Amino acid sequence: MNLHEYQGREILNSFSIQVPDGMLATSPEEAVKVANILFKRTRKNSLVIKAQINAGGRGKAGGIQIVKNLDEVYEKSKNILGKFLITPQTSKKGELVRKILLSEDVYYSEPTSTVEYYLSILLNREIEKNMILYSKEGGINIEYLSKTNPNKIHTEIIDPILGLQLFQTRKIGLNLGIHNSDILKKFSIFLFSLYKTYINCDALLLEINPLIKTFDQKFIPVDVKIILDDNAFFRHKEYESLNERDDINTIEKEATEARLNFLKLEGNVGCMVNGAGLAMATMDMIKLCGGIPANFLDIGGSADQKRVEKAFYIILKDKSVKTILINIFGGIVRCDTVAEGIISSYSKIYQKIKIPVVVRLQGTNEEIAKKLIRDSLLPIYSTDTLKEAANKIQKILHI
Repeated sequence: MNLHEYQGREILNSFSIQVPDGMLATSPEEAVKVANILFKRTRKNSLVIKAQINAGGRGKAGGIQIVKNLDEVYEKSKNILGKFLITPQTSKKGELVRKILLSEDVYYSEPTSTVEYYLSILLNREIEKNMILYSKEGGINIEYLSKTNPNKIHTEIIDPILGLQLFQTRKIGLNLGIHNSDILKKFSIFLFSLYKTYINCDALLLEINPLIKTFDQKFIPVDVKIILDDNAFFRHKEYESLNERDDINTIEKEATEARLNFLKLEGNVGCMVNGAGLAMATMDMIKLCGGIPANFLDIGGSADQKRVEKAFYIILKDKSVKTILINIFGGIVRCDTVAEGIISSYSKIYQKIKIPVVVRLQGTNEEIAKKLIRDSLLPIYSTDTLKEAANKIQKILHI
């Protein structure tokens, strides 16, 4: 689950990590009330308005604004709320801004003395260990930096048994240019707290960009991004309220509730597979034959007829879909189970939605499945190989 910035701050704060003071607002009028409280509470001359969407690059897109009085708060929040913010990490349509975070301006008193860093903790899947990624170049696009100046990015691998060690926190601090022993001690305490947060909340990513060192030697995360592991939610009932489904595509919401792995894409060929690797291969084949995948949909290894029916309905809700390619390797999921689900759901809506379906079923009970499809008399075309399926897609789309 990808958290909003304000939710990430709440988690950091629960682990005694100091974060900038801030409050949420959902309307310009509420923003003014919130700002009035924050101006008094922080005793500062400026605040920051930050659009709450699950995408980076908000600043360049106008989603982060500095305000110095209540009139500016009203006008700038009005220009952000209810608008679609388009950044390099959103679709062409952008993401709708439903909430804004009004935050204290932490670049205060002596901004020239403020130092910015980049720091993130994530799982390195290749070596199956956690890793700390960090750089002196905070506040910029880390992907761009990795291409233009990779020498400025450092990594530290954490032993899964021993955990983060003191010598590692000191090494990271020194590489960031922190040489004063007292400040280095503060940084070590901060980093230990951050790693504890990452482990205890079962995060897949905890990214701070920028992490600042203020003129009075405090380490404050200005912007935080946290991705939690969905598979660990059974251990964290306290995080259930963080799953704001208003920010999720309606179809994706349905898919999640049906325990389907679904991602909406901008294409014309619907996909249904069992297995992420098979899904990627299927999508590649669709591209090679001239089509464009309309979705990523993995029904999983333990899908039953009901879940297959639900997957079929979800694909058909996308009006841009011109045909559907179903590619199933029958192992745990029997091919006849998939065929029954497809036939059952398609026969109910065939008179309203007549979309040709190309099916490639291999594995357990595939002959039974193929017979079921032939006997259904529905426009479902059975193929033996993925290449045959791709050729059929080409003919259907007249490519």
